[in-house]
Amino acid sequence: MVIVAGFTDLAYGKIHNWCSLPALAAGLLLGFWTGGVNDPEKFSLLQSAYGLLLAGGIFGVLFAFGQFSAGCVKLAAAVGALNGWRFALVATGCSALVGGVIALGVLICKGKPGRWLLDAAKMAFQPRRAEKTVGPDSPEPLTVPYGFAMAVGTLWASLMFNPS
Repeated sequence: MVIVAGFTDLAYGKIHNWCSLPALAAGLLLGFWTGGVNDPEKFSLLQSAYGLLLAGGIFGVLFAFGQFSAGCVKLAAAVGALNGWRFALVATGCSALVGGVIALGVLICKGKPGRWLLDAAKMAFQPRRAEKTVGPDSPEPLTVPYGFAMAVGTLWASLMFNPS
């Protein structure tokens, strides 16, 4: 699922609902099927729900400030629902590292590191919804295919959880 989402984000700039929403539902169903509502020995519905809420919540807050798309929120929630909150936390961290490397590459390729530092400082000290400026004088937005970063970060996290 994350590989398909990463590909569609790279190719089309979009993470489709047909990819993330069925995976989200499957994660909840899988949790209930394998461990009931709350079996402490197995992956359960409660662990799936915690993963969904943690990952979806982190990305939801960033979405509220205009930093991520709704597709990223749903993809993160699906990863959390399928794997639980511990994995969701590690996958979110790994995805952030991968996203930072990609963002640095975008800045270097586009030759705009100074503008990025100014934008990052504004966001840190004035956290509000990002303003979208459109017009002939507005600069081209610097975007990162974060669905791709989430795919690589999630696969990296799965190697850390299951090294064999």
